Amino acid sequence: MNKNQNTAKMLDHVLKFVITTSAIGSVIVAPNIVLALDKPLQKYYKKFDERQRAREIKRVIYYMKAQGYLAGEYEHGLRITKKGKLRHTNNNFSNLTIPGKQKWDKKWRLVMYDIPEKQGSGRRALTGKLRNLGFFQLQKSVWVHPLPCRPTVEEVCTTYNVAKYVSYVEAINIDNDKVLIKRFQKQMPKTKF
Repeated sequence: MNKNQNTAKMLDHVLKFVITTSAIGSVIVAPNIVLALDKPLQKYYKKFDERQRAREIKRVIYYMKAQGYLAGEYEHGLRITKKGKLRHTNNNFSNLTIPGKQKWDKKWRLVMYDIPEKQGSGRRALTGKLRNLGFFQLQKSVWVHPLPCRPTVEEVCTTYNVAKYVSYVEAINIDNDKVLIKRFQKQMPKTKF
C-alpha cells in the first residue's frame, strides 16, 4: 500500500472515529486526540515508534483540515465538516453489502421499479448498485437476490432518491428457479442452497 492509499485509509478511520466518539456526531473535544487515535490507526504504522506515530496522526489531521474534512484544533476540539460527513457517508455507501447467510431460506427477494425518465440518473445508479450488490436481472426492471436485503435496498433507494418508484417483494416461487439457484451457487459458494 503506497503512502497516498495509506493516508486515505487513515483519513477514513479518523472520520469514523470523530463521528462515533462525539456526542452530537460532529464535535469531539480531546486534548489527547493523538493518544485516542493511536489504537485505531496502529495497523497503518506498525514499524513506527511512539513519536513517529504521533507525528503521523498529526500529519493526517493537518491534511484533513487542509482538505476541508475537519475544522478546529485538536487541542481545543475538532469538528467534522459537511464535506467530511459526505466523505464518510459515501465511503460507507460504497462498502455496502448484503449480509450473508449459511443457509438459504427458500425465498427470493425481488426489486422491481418503474422510475420515470426525468429520474434517469437515479435509475442508472440504482441498476449499477443492484448489479454491484450481486442481484441478477430477471427482466428489464426486475432484479432478484436469494438473501434478505430489505434494509440495504431501502438505503440504496433513499440515497438515489427513487424509493417511491421501487417495490421490494419476497417470493416463495419463481418459474425456472433452478437456473437462478445454479447462478447464485457460483456467486455465493458459502451459502447452502
